[in-house]
Amino acid sequence: MTPPLPPLNALRAFEAAARHRHLGRAARELGVTHGAVSRQVHHLEEHLGCRLFTRTGRGLELTERGRELAERATRIFAELALAVDRVSANPTPATLVVGAPRAFATRWLAPRLGGFCETHPWIELRLDGSRDEAELGRGEADVSIRFGEGPWPGVVVDPLGEERLFPVCAPSLLHGPRPLRSVEDLPRHTLLHYADTPDWPNWLAAVGALGVDVTRGPRFSEMTALLSAAEAGQGLAIARTSLVQHELQSGRLVRPFPGEAVDGRAYVLLTTARAQRQPKVSAFRAWLLRTANPSS
Repeated sequence: MTPPLPPLNALRAFEAAARHRHLGRAARELGVTHGAVSRQVHHLEEHLGCRLFTRTGRGLELTERGRELAERATRIFAELALAVDRVSANPTPATLVVGAPRAFATRWLAPRLGGFCETHPWIELRLDGSRDEAELGRGEADVSIRFGEGPWPGVVVDPLGEERLFPVCAPSLLHGPRPLRSVEDLPRHTLLHYADTPDWPNWLAAVGALGVDVTRGPRFSEMTALLSAAEAGQGLAIARTSLVQHELQSGRLVRPFPGEAVDGRAYVLLTTARAQRQPKVSAFRAWLLRTANPSS
């Protein structure tokens, strides 16, 4: 027997509050008062017999049960909105423009988009690598994926996982004419650099390696070109977690030694509160966060 569902308004208020981590912002999205959202969330907690939020000085934090319910509620509300829109006499346009950095779009997002397109065939997705700096408020893109530390004022920011840095190279370098077995072998190999970022100095400092000249080696303005050079055996590059997952799994790239570094920068999804009310945006956001953070 299917257990009785709590009132839909209570679930809707909870989902908005969970997404914003703030009762006031949820109230503005739903067009109700702060107190109305608070009462609906309290009603839902009473119905379920458990706490869904803990209140902090900065807003709301989800409990473990709250996170589980929020993930499913966001996905279900997005799917319901899409289903209603599809049978509507005046459906909203279903073209979704996603702005993303070329490296992330090529190496992380594109190989996974089949899952989104299969479950949302009515959404026409346009992935634009030239719009990673798109102004969302001006309609240049529906959502934007950015890389950095922020801040990004005036938008909703969703992290897409922690980024770690580590060296990668082609397998051929491990046992070539100058075998690569430890960090001490680095001076006999070419270091590949991404633009003017201090990735090599940061990693060497993190693992306590000394005596490596980080000024030598070619520099690349495009991350995709840098990693392609590493795959071709032209030298070693510092890679980020999200950009080399498939290459490490397939063996096209390997990690020659252990040790990782972090620099505080990561990929994030940017949306606006208004855009999140659109079924196509809500559906993409739910899918992307679920794909990027499968264990959360």
